[in-house]
Amino acid sequence: MLLEFQVENFLSFKETAKLSMIATSSISKKELKDSVIHIEGVDILKSSAIFGANASGKSNFLNAIGFMKDFIFDSVKDISFGKEINTKFFKLSEETDKKPSTFEMTFMTKSILDYPKKEKIIFRYGFQLDRYRVKAEWLFVRFTSQETKLFTRIEDEIEIGDKFKEGKQIINTVGKINKTTLFLSLIANIKGENAPITGMVMSWFGDLRDITSISNNDYRITADLMGNDTAKKEILKALTIADMCIEDITINKKKINYDQMSDELKKDLKEDKSKNMFFVSIQTLHNKYNSKKQPVEKVQFDFIREESDGTKKFFAIIGPIISALNQGLVLVIDEIDARLHPNLFLMIILLFNSKLNKNNAQLIFASHNALILDKNILRRDQIYLVDKDKYGASVIYSLLDYKKVRNDASYSKDYLMGKYGAVPYLGNFETLFSEDE
Repeated sequence: MLLEFQVENFLSFKETAKLSMIATSSISKKELKDSVIHIEGVDILKSSAIFGANASGKSNFLNAIGFMKDFIFDSVKDISFGKEINTKFFKLSEETDKKPSTFEMTFMTKSILDYPKKEKIIFRYGFQLDRYRVKAEWLFVRFTSQETKLFTRIEDEIEIGDKFKEGKQIINTVGKINKTTLFLSLIANIKGENAPITGMVMSWFGDLRDITSISNNDYRITADLMGNDTAKKEILKALTIADMCIEDITINKKKINYDQMSDELKKDLKEDKSKNMFFVSIQTLHNKYNSKKQPVEKVQFDFIREESDGTKKFFAIIGPIISALNQGLVLVIDEIDARLHPNLFLMIILLFNSKLNKNNAQLIFASHNALILDKNILRRDQIYLVDKDKYGASVIYSLLDYKKVRNDASYSKDYLMGKYGAVPYLGNFETLFSEDE
């Protein structure tokens, strides 16, 4: 489970920006108690919502999570060697020109170790990057209440803790590592299953489902899940509950032939990647009715051309949502409410913040729908706001930072009135068509 994520000098975030999924002790345990999980002495939130004006930095914060995950798995690949790191610094200040980007994740994961005899273990992992190298990297673990160093790295210098034998073996074997490769990723790549501590960390990041980049016409995740009979039944049931009037869905996959691709596409794609590329077509089946309103046959619709944008958006996200709930994963979604009816959006939020979330899945999402800013839907420590100052720098803060916010306050009304910031301050649009300068 995610406990904390922080980022600095990335996109619009100049200073350190932090989101915590640890429930605050200042809120009564009776307040929306089903939104909190108690594990290994830690109270953890099942969801967090991020609000803010357009261009305030909400998407940038969620993109930072995705960047961290992608770099962990990509830095060790051959195609990355000798290339600049594609991190995106804050561009609007001279102070950040030569400063690295920083990413850090604290999380709890299932232990596969014989020591200590604990079901869950807490890790803290992070790194700093500039365009040309990994400037720093660190991994700490909490076997007990005390944090233990597994390794720290400053450029080429790596110090290994006593508990991290797999790290010592790699240092003794390879010596100096590539300047753009993460040490953690290198251990996982070389030792695989023989690196249990590294394996727990890599497995957790592998299970982190970041779908912030999924557009409203990207259905690959859900379409892939439809190949499993159990998953297909759950997806169809969800579509029925959501009142989409879809009786069945068929998915047809056709492998893409690398040799038939244009030269332009081939430049950006290695031949071995084409082995897993498919063209996917989706058809939905709807009931056709007679004059007595009785179903008489099934009619096939082309999903892309004939279904509504709302149906397509719901189909795109319902697969990852069901997968996260079934497997207890962390799911990150940007603009989750776009093109969805408010009641449908609310249903998704309540799925995570309820007893139905038996596997302790977590949802982190950005939204503009202020209707869910309600004491009966979200706790104050589940609500985050993103604002941007006049110098272009974003900041993220919790509603709890406003000390005088009571649990019975009208969060939605106060937010829209600008009481908490993170709303656009609009000028007079009537002047747009005025002849006066």
